[in-house]
Amino acid sequence: MQIQDNPFVVAEAPAQARASFYRKAYGLAALAFCAWAGMLALLFASGAYVPVCNLIFGLGSIGWLLVLAVFWGATALAQSLAFTRGEVGKQYLGLGLYALAEALIFTPLIATVAVKTQGDLMQILAPAGVVTLALMVALTATVFMTRVDFSFLKTAVVLGSFAALGAIVCFSIFSFAPGIWFAVAMIALMVAAILWQTWQIKEQCDTDQHVGAAVLIFAGFVTLLWYVIQLFLSRR
Repeated sequence: MQIQDNPFVVAEAPAQARASFYRKAYGLAALAFCAWAGMLALLFASGAYVPVCNLIFGLGSIGWLLVLAVFWGATALAQSLAFTRGEVGKQYLGLGLYALAEALIFTPLIATVAVKTQGDLMQILAPAGVVTLALMVALTATVFMTRVDFSFLKTAVVLGSFAALGAIVCFSIFSFAPGIWFAVAMIALMVAAILWQTWQIKEQCDTDQHVGAAVLIFAGFVTLLWYVIQLFLSRR
């Protein structure tokens, strides 16, 4: 049986097809993370981060709105390409473009961490990474080890995302620092989003949509990481 020629909904697929799907999806998400980390390292090692940061910080509040626009645009484009039926090239292009976009989006945040820690990035990045990974593992296990239908979270995630978007726009326009409580609220929103999206991957994706699933997994991880880093920064 060729999985690509005979797609099943993952939840209804034979055990071998399910296992193959999860290996591909989570393996691709891990590769996307490595590519993202490599591009970030290259940006900082080459000095290419300087013009990116100058652009963002130089524009003030508009610069952070630009980051927000790139984030939403990149997410929409990546998911659209990654879930394109029958066009593998476009699917991988979506995943690659999203990794690149996230590297650019994280550049001003990592630069801020460098300033706050006087160059000792691991003071914040190491614990933030551990916390984010632990949350991802716990949330994924919750979905796969229980029979809970997490589709009920969709409405909360959609409404929460629009509320967060409005709040971020207001913070940017009025130059108001969000603070620790906003980071906590966004982490809670991301927890709900990851539960819902992992349930989608398990219950609604077809076995030939592993690239699209990888985009959802990678997006959930890096977005959660962004707000965990923000939480650690706000505590300093």
